[in-house]
Amino acid sequence: MSGADARPEDPALPGDPALPGGPTRPGGPAQPGDPAPEATTPLEPPTAAPASPLEGALGGSLGRTVRAGLGGESLSGRGVLDAIGGWRGIAETLVPGLLFLIIFTFTRDARVSAIAPAALALGAIAVRLIRREPLASVFSGAIGVGIAVAATMLTGRGEDYYLPGFITNIVWAAGLLISVLVGWPLLGIALGAFRGSLTAWRREKPLRRAATWLTLVWCGLFIARLAVQVPLYLAAKDGGDPSATDALGIARLVMGVPLFALVVVFTWMVLNRLAPSSDDPDPDSVASTGENTP
Repeated sequence: MSGADARPEDPALPGDPALPGGPTRPGGPAQPGDPAPEATTPLEPPTAAPASPLEGALGGSLGRTVRAGLGGESLSGRGVLDAIGGWRGIAETLVPGLLFLIIFTFTRDARVSAIAPAALALGAIAVRLIRREPLASVFSGAIGVGIAVAATMLTGRGEDYYLPGFITNIVWAAGLLISVLVGWPLLGIALGAFRGSLTAWRREKPLRRAATWLTLVWCGLFIARLAVQVPLYLAAKDGGDPSATDALGIARLVMGVPLFALVVVFTWMVLNRLAPSSDDPDPDSVASTGENTP
């Protein structure tokens, strides 16, 4: 290319975006007199919905199951594990009774056998204190273990270690059954707490029917435990047969977390079918915009 054909490049003008710090505007560079760009607020990730205020009162596992199922969360092994308290919750539930059963099987000394569960419960509290973790769940389990150990130490009979568990099952079964009889099934109250209204669910026939039947299923769980375990307790107490105490301990373990997990899965599956689809229009959105949500 000859020197005559070459020409210098156009000089950069004030406000040109090529200049460092030069402002820009849609459709071209900013010009003198353009308003200053508005400050923007950085986007924040959406926060998860707060837990139901009645979740703790309804029982942690029951509340989490209702929340996950009605919230449309897909059923998964991890979700079920979280609903029943995680691996630590399972251990804190199963290990004390398992230790008592093993030691009692070999020693036939109820008082000696009760020492291990008591020490384990105290150890679990100590670990949570050291790690500065919430104590609500471990305290509830420790109270149950403490009552069981106290009953065993008082009577010296191995079957009495399981006596406080009967009281827990009776209270839950009675509460659930009464809630159905008075027309306010406990699962319905949980559904209402999750949806933000304790009464709206009663006007929806599918929800009311599901709440009633699920409450009866949970009631059946506690009644089934009593139906199997109380005769074993009476056989051990009246007949003095140590093998009946062993059978009672095995039944308590089998009908504890495993059976509880099955009811959690069933409840989750039923509530998932009632969860609103993401394709369903939001009534509030339709009322405000006149269009269906995508």
